[in-house]
Amino acid sequence: MPTTDQRLRKRLCQQGERRGLDLSAGQVDALMRYLELVLQARPHLNLTGLRDPERILDVLIIESLDFCRPDLIPTSGRVLDLGTGAGVPGMTLAIWGGALHVTLLDRTRKKIAFVRHAALTLGLHNCHPAWGSAEELSRRLPPDERFDAVVARGVGSIAHLMRLARPLLRPHGKLLLRKPPDSPEHREAETLLASPAWAGLRTFPLPESGAMPWVLLAIEHSVAA
Repeated sequence: MPTTDQRLRKRLCQQGERRGLDLSAGQVDALMRYLELVLQARPHLNLTGLRDPERILDVLIIESLDFCRPDLIPTSGRVLDLGTGAGVPGMTLAIWGGALHVTLLDRTRKKIAFVRHAALTLGLHNCHPAWGSAEELSRRLPPDERFDAVVARGVGSIAHLMRLARPLLRPHGKLLLRKPPDSPEHREAETLLASPAWAGLRTFPLPESGAMPWVLLAIEHSVAA
């Protein structure tokens, strides 16, 4: 009978394949080690309310694979994970894209301390944890260091995240959000989407995850903004 670790590894590989990702043995090892670190820290830090290892794998890691899109993120680009929490989806992105430069931003010091520990443990030299707010970062970020992509998972409405991401994105950079389709958030964001600051929205259906369908939104920053 397969062990829990074997079952989780198999599930991770299968779900990667569903997303067109051929995860290497090294990537799977790193993602499983990240899962182990979350499980070890969960009783002491408020990283996630989930308890079951399979649910944590599904929600924190497999759902993060939805952002691993070479058609949307340059292979050696600069990515900001806004409101990273336990490192979601930034840790998975850093493991998937070894040439990416991933900044993981959060307002909570203890969460950033965990992310920093996880990055050091996994040897992720392309992973840059940062404590603070998006507003503070935008004030000190030089224009030539703006990001090719800003990613966020469950930290605010579409319109709110568009406002936060706008000064952080380079021209033609993309804000990537994992959201339910046709929610009131979409209607609230219509005015912003029509402004000159944004060049358009593309929607990508995602593999089924639980009872509710999800989509990946790719909102492109305007070259003129």
